[in-house]
Amino acid sequence: MKFLIALLILGSFVLLAPATEPSARRERDYSFMTAEPHRSEVQLAQRRLTKFLAHLNPQRRALLDQTPYVAVQAYELTAGEVPGLTTRLGKGSVSSTRFGQDIASGASVPVKFLLIFDSRSQQLARPDGVLVTDTPRLNTVGLFGGTHAVYAGTGW
Repeated sequence: MKFLIALLILGSFVLLAPATEPSARRERDYSFMTAEPHRSEVQLAQRRLTKFLAHLNPQRRALLDQTPYVAVQAYELTAGEVPGLTTRLGKGSVSSTRFGQDIASGASVPVKFLLIFDSRSQQLARPDGVLVTDTPRLNTVGLFGGTHAVYAGTGW
């Protein structure tokens, strides 16, 4: 009897197991909006990129060989300064690890404006920047507006 029950349980696991491998989890795109940078933001971000590239160690250099784009912070503001963002945070259409589910705390969520550079030419990889509420760890690759880039933060 115990053998029959064990066989039925084992059989149910086999039948319930998916026939194919589970689909890969979609990679998170950190950006929720794009914006055109001001000249001063581009200049500041280029200085930060130069500082970042000047302090590369072998691991970071190898990472840039694989992913040549670098996301550099050009400006920081709050969610309350971005039209409609506080509402989007409250509805959950924009995720943030710093949002506490009430409008007052949503308005103070930090928002970073990042510019994506090609590390080989040190020029903008795209004409617009991206706004993010969360970022990957420094010196790791993240997806920003459809572009994989090494997150450099403020450069050092």
